[in-house]
Amino acid sequence: MQTSRRTGLLAACAVLPLAACGSSAPLAADGAVAHYDGAAEAVFDVLSDGDDQWSLAEETRKVTDSGGTCEYTAGTWTPEASLPSVDSTGWQERLDALNPVLTEHGFEEASRTTQDGSREVLETRDEHGATLQITEQGQVRIWGAEVDADPCDPAELGLG
Repeated sequence: MQTSRRTGLLAACAVLPLAACGSSAPLAADGAVAHYDGAAEAVFDVLSDGDDQWSLAEETRKVTDSGGTCEYTAGTWTPEASLPSVDSTGWQERLDALNPVLTEHGFEEASRTTQDGSREVLETRDEHGATLQITEQGQVRIWGAEVDADPCDPAELGLG
């Protein structure tokens, strides 16, 4: 008996993280902002030495209709001062500290960093399709979360 491509894909998706299979479950619109702001705050707590502050670039917070899917970009937060540079050992320490917080907020564990142009970044996804990225300097960006909003409008998420 020959296994179809679809059956093979379904079997692969059964063992892979949901985000890896291109499928996501929408997050309720009324909880999206608090959910991702909470995830970002938890990341800041791990990265901070106690005195660091991050600021949200308000213009980076968006709600857009992407081919019939309502997507929420929580935005980009930048620390007052860049985090100290780290080597691969330092990144591993950051990963070890961040992973419990990431999984607590629905993101996949990160096992390594990747290159994004000339910089090293950590990226992970959640079951709603959101990507969370952390740069070496401490910039945190969350984008692409599928939300259940009709109409697909910032007001549906409680935004201005």
